[in-house]
Amino acid sequence: MARSQEVKILLTESGKNADLQGAHVIDASPSAGAAPTIAINYLVEDLKPVKIAEVRSLYFPHVSLVNGGIATRPKIELYMYEGSNVKLLFIVRNFMIDSLEGGYVIAEKLHKFLIEREAYNYYLLTGLKITGERGTYVASVDPEGVRRFLESGARLISGLENIPADKLSSYLLFFYSRKTGKAWLLITEVVPYFPDPVAARDLIQVLSKALGFRVDLERLDEEIEKQKALLEEFQKDYEKMLQEGRKRGKEPFYIG
Repeated sequence: MARSQEVKILLTESGKNADLQGAHVIDASPSAGAAPTIAINYLVEDLKPVKIAEVRSLYFPHVSLVNGGIATRPKIELYMYEGSNVKLLFIVRNFMIDSLEGGYVIAEKLHKFLIEREAYNYYLLTGLKITGERGTYVASVDPEGVRRFLESGARLISGLENIPADKLSSYLLFFYSRKTGKAWLLITEVVPYFPDPVAARDLIQVLSKALGFRVDLERLDEEIEKQKALLEEFQKDYEKMLQEGRKRGKEPFYIG
């Protein structure tokens, strides 16, 4: 089967007239703590970009995904935001791709689509537990681009054994690094066992400062406070359960 039949990019009416020249392509790989997914979904909700395209492929999982009790199909969508001095193109999806072949073919099609429209800059957002200290790390083959992120609060990282990304994002990073050299890996330090909005906020703050766009973080800060309260309540309940268990352990135990 021809690859053109395996992956299709369907333009919306807005997408048919969209000018992607100079756009910054922002991709979020599903990863620990869900921070990249939280970050990109928040940016889409806050900036209200226009949907310009949807990707469809035979490589997508043939299942329905359930989120909040609502079943949806696997999808990849492209959203375009144009501010006074910046263009952002968001790759938004609700599933990960582990297939080598599927990741390669979809990434190749997406990369070709974006490069033909002169969207030469690619930023991969991901999460990983690195040092245990909060922060966002950056890696790139472009020294000038790295400097911009370091000045925006990121830290330099090198020598990663594996990129914490699924196959689609890994191949997109590879294609952009090879083709334009304008590819950046942004890794936020995460708490891996819970959804981590704090790490998502760290990503957004560094990215927005480096690329020069504004985003209102008030709603995300409110979500962080809610989660903090829930975790504190959980910790109190857990400690109370341990104390009660210790008390019971000191009581006489009879068999008879």
